[in-house]
Amino acid sequence: MDISVKNAFDKLIKACERIDSLQQKQKRGLSLKRLLAEDIHAFICLISKSGAEERYSYFNEVYQGGAYPSSELDCIVGDGLPRAFIVLNEFDGSVRNKNGVQTAGLFVYFISELGKSYLLSRFDKKDIDSKKYIDYIRSLQDALSRQNEDQSKDNAKATIDAASQKKPLRGTDLVASKKSDEPVETIQEDVPEETIEELLEKLNALIGLAGVKQEVASLINMIKIKKVRDSRGLKTANISKHLVFLGNPGTGKTTVARLLSKIYKQLGVLEKGQLVEVDRAGLVAGYVGQTALKTKGKIDEAMGGILFIDEAYTLAKGGSDFGQEAIDTILKAMEDNRENFVVIVAGYPDPMKQFLESNPGLKSRFNKNIMFDDYTEDELLCIFHAFCKPFSVKLNEEAECCVKMYLHWLVQNKSENFANGREMRNLFELTLENQANRLAEKTDISDEELNEITKDDLPAWVVHPQRSED
Repeated sequence: MDISVKNAFDKLIKACERIDSLQQKQKRGLSLKRLLAEDIHAFICLISKSGAEERYSYFNEVYQGGAYPSSELDCIVGDGLPRAFIVLNEFDGSVRNKNGVQTAGLFVYFISELGKSYLLSRFDKKDIDSKKYIDYIRSLQDALSRQNEDQSKDNAKATIDAASQKKPLRGTDLVASKKSDEPVETIQEDVPEETIEELLEKLNALIGLAGVKQEVASLINMIKIKKVRDSRGLKTANISKHLVFLGNPGTGKTTVARLLSKIYKQLGVLEKGQLVEVDRAGLVAGYVGQTALKTKGKIDEAMGGILFIDEAYTLAKGGSDFGQEAIDTILKAMEDNRENFVVIVAGYPDPMKQFLESNPGLKSRFNKNIMFDDYTEDELLCIFHAFCKPFSVKLNEEAECCVKMYLHWLVQNKSENFANGREMRNLFELTLENQANRLAEKTDISDEELNEITKDDLPAWVVHPQRSED
């Protein structure tokens, strides 16, 4: 199983299921999931020089749960656009998606990932026609571009018409193929916001991070009591909501920041509660004056929520570097928007401390540090199991023993920039790739074999870590 293909396929399937439910309401009775299966079959047949049926059969079993065998599909291989893509493209043209995500774009992304997985596989690449794959993707991208151009023209016309009539422009005026009195439906379902209790439950369910959880709980309690005192007209100390997250990569800093943004909203501290993640490249431009504009754009996007700056110390390089311009712009926004704008800076402990001490304005505004410690070997094992769980795969006894021994060695010999959870994600993906390569040579694969990770599936540097060090 290819993780990139699965992730892309899952997103596309969710969109198809939502659109199918909308179309059933409209009594069209069209199954997009079946059309998609037929298009996938046709695509695999198109790019395969040989072995197309075996290739699709494997895809159907692993990714579709065996729901659409090729014997039950109408396989149409031709020069036209895939039928599911056409339906998705038409849907995008008839509604205005709240997230700005094109469902047809999800189709293109998935097909691109599926084709790449075959081209990069040592078992498949010799039997795949790369030119047909490239031409197929280009045809989809061209169709997508035309759709975007048509939508832009319709939007521009709607703007001109509204201006000429001196009417305020509404979102529904920008929908190309809807009448003004028709409701606009999107694939975004109304999901109730999580409560404080639910968000804290998610926080506490994270593996490890005991110190972080306590710090966040204390911060929340202080904000709650401050709101009570404010409501009763009592004096309260000023609580800085801006935070410094210190720790190595993969220790959950972004995950906690995302939860905290929602918690702040539920507490009434922030209006929207979104998290906008940036790094130096997202803030700093190459010319004088451009950095301030670029940074202000990110600040505006984060207003009402949290601006999360990863590896923030890279902004302070000294000399004529434009990073200082970004810092000054952010500090001014923090001063001007104290009630509805929060900044969290994150990075390695030592560089972050030097970064904060380099500027009095930074040190005075970021006076709350939260330390994200490296995971222990037991916690790393739990993280690896957490990656396995959604795919129903498990380490057998021998493989589990090998992984435990490797994690013990890893924690004892970790570098200063140890990647923590990312190490486990990389290990999991490599292990699944090795398992796929091992099982692909077999003709009859049982469910037990698909769901079992053996010692042979583990990378050599896991089974023999001392040798890899040598």
